[in-house]
Amino acid sequence: MLSFEDLVSGFQAIGVESGDTLLVHSSYKSFGGVDGGPQTIIDALLKVLGDEGTLIMPAFNFDFCKGEPWDVSESPSHMGIITELVRKDPRSQRVFHPIYSFSIIGKQAEFLTKDRYKSSYERNSVFGKLCELDGKIMVIGLSYNDSMTFFHHVEELEGVDYRYLKTFTGMVTDENGNTYEDSFQMLVRDVEQGVETMVDPMGNLAEEKGIIKGRKIGEADVKLMKANDIYKFTAREMRKVPRLLYKIKGD
Repeated sequence: MLSFEDLVSGFQAIGVESGDTLLVHSSYKSFGGVDGGPQTIIDALLKVLGDEGTLIMPAFNFDFCKGEPWDVSESPSHMGIITELVRKDPRSQRVFHPIYSFSIIGKQAEFLTKDRYKSSYERNSVFGKLCELDGKIMVIGLSYNDSMTFFHHVEELEGVDYRYLKTFTGMVTDENGNTYEDSFQMLVRDVEQGVETMVDPMGNLAEEKGIIKGRKIGEADVKLMKANDIYKFTAREMRKVPRLLYKIKGD
């Protein structure tokens, strides 16, 4: 069983520092057992980040794309138990986006939640602001294909021909309980071309080049990268080999 102290030392050893702005994609089960459960992981991350740091957790929910209403205060995260605990934490602030929302605790929470942007991966999104803050991304126990939504931010800003902006419209409820119809966009894959998301090759290449650092914490494979570094690397490599970020069904 991993202790709080084990997690703190592990996160520090991989390169998380006091004052960092850190986006974390996580699989709780990947650790293999944590004394105190998933809350211990959150507490350890906040301890390492300190009072000047910021913890960002995805609170993605895709029911809006299926016509379901979304409530910023009540709609759950679909990204695992750690993310749902952060969403419910009274210290947490949530980004107002019915598809790609985030729950945020720490110094930069107000800055990261203040804009009600429309397109999931646009420059004003949390992904863009993470670069502005020179933040970091951590992946705990997940493949890149199951975690690195940040790659779609690069695709949107750099422009690709295998995805397009699609508008989703539905009912949303804000923090004051006001419910109304609104529309949001997401850069979706072109299914008519047979496009399937497959970003593992880009992540693996970034590892090989030292852009992404890896370390075992308990049984979990943990990866850490700087947002600006992975953005620049991905933008450069996708021009040379676009298929590092997708595959065609049947190929």
